[in-house]
Amino acid sequence: MDTGVGTDSLHSCVIVIPALDPDGVLPAYVQELLDRGAAAVLVVNDGSGADSAPVFAALSDLKGCTVLAHGENRGKGRALKTAFAYIAGAAGWEGLDVVTADADGQHQIADVCAVARALARGEGGIVMGVRDLTLPGVPPKSKAGNRLTSWAFHALYGARLADTQTGLRGIPHSLLDWCGGIAGERFEYEMNMLIRAARERVPILQEPIATIYYNGNAGTHLHPIRDSWRVFVILVSGLGWYTAAAVLSAVTDVAAFALCDGVVFALLPPLWRYWWSVLLARALSSALNYTLNRRYVFGARPRRRALIRYYCLWACQLAASYLLLLVLSALLPGIYPVVNKAMGDIILAICSYQIQMHWVFREEAVHEAG
Repeated sequence: MDTGVGTDSLHSCVIVIPALDPDGVLPAYVQELLDRGAAAVLVVNDGSGADSAPVFAALSDLKGCTVLAHGENRGKGRALKTAFAYIAGAAGWEGLDVVTADADGQHQIADVCAVARALARGEGGIVMGVRDLTLPGVPPKSKAGNRLTSWAFHALYGARLADTQTGLRGIPHSLLDWCGGIAGERFEYEMNMLIRAARERVPILQEPIATIYYNGNAGTHLHPIRDSWRVFVILVSGLGWYTAAAVLSAVTDVAAFALCDGVVFALLPPLWRYWWSVLLARALSSALNYTLNRRYVFGARPRRRALIRYYCLWACQLAASYLLLLVLSALLPGIYPVVNKAMGDIILAICSYQIQMHWVFREEAVHEAG
């Protein structure tokens, strides 16, 4: 972890802090960021109550601190997007990068500086300030939630992130408009940002930071059930295109198989009839599946290497589909061959997603900040 005190990189950064009912230590925290050289600090009052008015008044009095306000609570995601839009259009802030931090004191000044330095290296991606969530002091709900989402994120999107829910992030100025177009109004917005980055091959760099939870993380506004459900929905929603592509390809495959098995090769013995029916059905459905997955699921460019890998996978799936059909037909002799084939192909589709993501359309998108 970078604990140095050098802060030159803060001169090119606006620190964004979304705040809902912050306590009285926030003005001192902001003042220290400004003293360390931050170009500006932008605090978004996300519908805080009247008791917080003195805190925001003190922030407004600080030279270099700008306070924006929502009339009612609209969520962390909306607060961040309000800040990004303001910075993108603010005179004098052209080209400034952004570091987002939480208002509850979880992020040390040294860690904000470390993320700013990682941004200054100019790799053009999002910088994540990642915590060590294996430490004993991490609250159980935070540890369990991060472990689950980190595992699911890697399984579904291929990027291995140590901490998916950190609020300390660095965003290049060039990505502010991109961030503004990401769906999500509350805590799910930050997960949505990572999913879109992984799918669009925006680099995600990881910078180790201190792991701090004050008073068991009592200051957080996270609702464990409601917001965890929103994050889960966001995680699985990215599979929508893959599911659609799989369904369309499966319909094509099963329809072609039924036609070949019942009409084209109906006079052949079952062993050969199944083989030629599976082969032709797979040939038709694979062309459709490859095109849809390349363009809409994995966002890959048309490359010969990916095409060769895909048809190596296709050949293995062809053999596996044929063998599964024979096995299921032997085990379930009273079931129509089309039904047996469909059951086997569901198993293969689940395996195929992982292989396509990690091998066929593989693109290195996650880097470790040095």
